[in-house]
Amino acid sequence: MNRELVLESFINNKELLDKRNSEGIEKYRKGNFTLKFDNVCDKTVTIRQKKHKFLFGCTAFMLNSFEKQEKEAIFKERFANLFNQAVVPFYWSDLEPTEGKVRFRKDSENIYRRPAPDIVLEFCKEYGIEPKGHCLTWNGFVPAWLSKYSPEERKKILERRFKEIADEYADKIPSFDIVNESASNYNRGRKVLFENYDEFGLSLGGKYFPNNIKILNETNEAIWTNYTTEGKYIAFNMQLKEFIAKKLPIDEIGLQYHIFRRSEEMENDIDVRKAFLNVPSMLEILDIFDAYGFPMHISEITIPGSGQKEENEEVQAYLVKQLYKTWFATRNMKSIVWWNMVDGYAAYAPLGTTEGENRCGGGIMRFDMSEKPAYKVLDRLINKEWKTNIEVKVTDNEYKFRGFYGDYEIVVKDESGERVIDAKLYENNECVEI
Repeated sequence: MNRELVLESFINNKELLDKRNSEGIEKYRKGNFTLKFDNVCDKTVTIRQKKHKFLFGCTAFMLNSFEKQEKEAIFKERFANLFNQAVVPFYWSDLEPTEGKVRFRKDSENIYRRPAPDIVLEFCKEYGIEPKGHCLTWNGFVPAWLSKYSPEERKKILERRFKEIADEYADKIPSFDIVNESASNYNRGRKVLFENYDEFGLSLGGKYFPNNIKILNETNEAIWTNYTTEGKYIAFNMQLKEFIAKKLPIDEIGLQYHIFRRSEEMENDIDVRKAFLNVPSMLEILDIFDAYGFPMHISEITIPGSGQKEENEEVQAYLVKQLYKTWFATRNMKSIVWWNMVDGYAAYAPLGTTEGENRCGGGIMRFDMSEKPAYKVLDRLINKEWKTNIEVKVTDNEYKFRGFYGDYEIVVKDESGERVIDAKLYENNECVEI
């Protein structure tokens, strides 16, 4: 692979990116905090950040799907080491393969890459991970049995689906991708569902999930690839303006970033480089959507590192580092979600093959569960560079510091003994009394 060609825009814009990202991370991801003590004496204060407020996510689709139990155990441990958000699959055709029989429970029939929601929620509870539901209205994975119904009947059935999911999970899952990919796939959606299915889906979200975060999620064709010809008139931007004008219930927006190519194809396909690897264009697109003021998500990510070639994996790791920094530094960004954690287990392909999305090598771990360089990059960023850990001697009755937003453990040792305090240090909680 011609590394310099693939990474050309990042190399040429390194100074711009470094400045933008360091300033953005400092401004938007950190705050000034004060610890106030009830006495004036010599004390040792240890400040340890346990968890990020920012959400670093990944799909949990492979729970209960690995061919070996030992792989499942490694998956869980490596997942929890990096991620504090897990995507729960609600794909209609797999959640309800037989009409009227939904697969909510742990003892439901097992389907590859589609664990029952209760399985994922159990995993989340065990590891302190926030779940996110994906996705309730989409033109993909529509059950075959729906085709026998008229468009009006499909509306009623979709509403029944919303109600069933809300009744079971609205109080367990904070956020849902309510509508998925309609700016890029509307014609497909109206054929398998009905006209204006996306607007109807958003309305159902408002009706059945009034207290949940409702996300409008979109894919490449209406964002990054569309921008190369349409500029600010990209489809997702136009759709969002229309939906806001119609006052449809949207709380947050998701921008997918899937480079569904083998590593070598990034070198050979100039359109891929223009769409995904052009730094000025990426920053302009982020600015377009950041200006709305909605919390944003880079909601699905595939960056190729295919073929188990050292060079391909190193290029993947370089891109992961630069892109995560760029997204983390964006003002209204709330989460970044990797899609397929382990190579060989992606969509539209038999397990372990290089078919379908497996061809991209878009995991951060190899099929044998060893860590790729990209995993190590994320571990350094999420668990070291972007976490605050301080040990300091304090005599006064207060101590001020600047740190990343998140959940902290504060340990104070003085002549009276040791005190341990858990504190959420967020934008609106900048002072802790001890």
